[in-house]
Amino acid sequence: MLGLVALLVVGALYLAVNSRLARAGREVLGLEAERAELVRRSGELTGRLADLTTPKRMLERAASLGFRSAHPKDIQYLVVEGYVPPPGFVAPRPIGNPPMPRGGLSPAYTETLGEWMHRLLAGIRDGA
Repeated sequence: MLGLVALLVVGALYLAVNSRLARAGREVLGLEAERAELVRRSGELTGRLADLTTPKRMLERAASLGFRSAHPKDIQYLVVEGYVPPPGFVAPRPIGNPPMPRGGLSPAYTETLGEWMHRLLAGIRDGA
C-alpha cells in the first residue's frame, strides 16, 4: 500500500514537471516567432528609411519645401573674435625600431665570419 502511494506521488510530480516544461516550451516558441516578426519588420523599416533618405529624394523634398542650392554670393561668413579653430588631425608616428646600420642588421650581428675568425685566432695567439 505504501509503495502504491509513493508511486502515485512520483507520478503526480512527474506530470506536474512535464506540464510546466511543456508550457515553458510553448512560451519559448511564441517568443521566437515574435522575435522573428520583429526582425523582419525592422529590416522592412530599415529598407524604407534607406529609400526615403536617398540623395535624390532628399533633394526633391528640399525643393518642395522651398529650399534651393546656395550660390557663393548668397553665403555670408561671420568672423568671431577670439575663436581659435581646433588643430588639424596629425596622425601619430608608427611605433618603430631605431635605425639599424649596415643593411638593417642589429649591431650584434654585423660581424662577418672572417672578422670573427680573425678575432678568435688573435685571442688564441695572444693567450698561448
